[in-house]
Order: sequence, then C-alpha cells, then structure tokens
Amino acid sequence: MIDVAFIGQLIDSMEEAVLRLDAAVTGKDFNSANKLRTFIFDLHRQIDAALAPQEGEKNV
Repeated sequence: MIDVAFIGQLIDSMEEAVLRLDAAVTGKDFNSANKLRTFIFDLHRQIDAALAPQEGEKNV
C-alpha cells in the first residue's frame, strides 16, 4: 500500500531542498550545495522505494 501522505512530505522536502540548492549554487556555497545534492538524491531514492511495488503486490 502506498502511503500518499508520506510521499507528499518527501516531495515537499525535495522541492524545498531544490530551492535551497539553487540559492547555494547562486551564492557559490559549494559545501552546502554538495550536501543538498546528496540530500536530494536520498529523497529521490526514498520516493522511488515508496512507489515500487512491495512483495505480493501487483504493479498496475
């Protein structure tokens, strides 16, 4: 079963992180930019895992 609220929270977090990443790159704060890139990648993996069919579920 997909937890829509959880995925929504992950997407909201990703949206905020992308905005912060843009500000970090624009401000040439490369240390923060690298941390945010890692954070965004981890969020992407969590969203992908949450959307993947679980054992015993059919992919529709």
